[in-house]
Amino acid sequence: MVIVAVDPNKSDLKRLVTTLRKAYPGSEIVMFTESMPAIEYLKNNPIDILFTEIPMFQADGFALQAAAEAVQPAILTVFVTDTDVYAGRAIKTNAAGYILKPVTKEAVYEALEETKFKQWMYSV
Repeated sequence: MVIVAVDPNKSDLKRLVTTLRKAYPGSEIVMFTESMPAIEYLKNNPIDILFTEIPMFQADGFALQAAAEAVQPAILTVFVTDTDVYAGRAIKTNAAGYILKPVTKEAVYEALEETKFKQWMYSV
């Protein structure tokens, strides 16, 4: 499984990546603190799941999700943020999940429970 994690807050990104490594050992996790380099990466590299913060400079998490889905329609997006303000909009985008910080392994599993990765999470 290939995961991209994007968060402009370096400490939040580090916590997210640490949690993802615990939840999905052996997965490739690529991290970014800015959305534009993440978009460029997504254009040239197949990934399975995008974990992204919503408020960011240049392109927010919703723009990142749209850009990712434009080149990789099967990609799953999980929004990771510190407020529920964006939850309604996230639901309309058909995001796989919406996690409030701090991220836990259980929250990651719950966000992906109804996806093709359900079997993966219980086999690791």
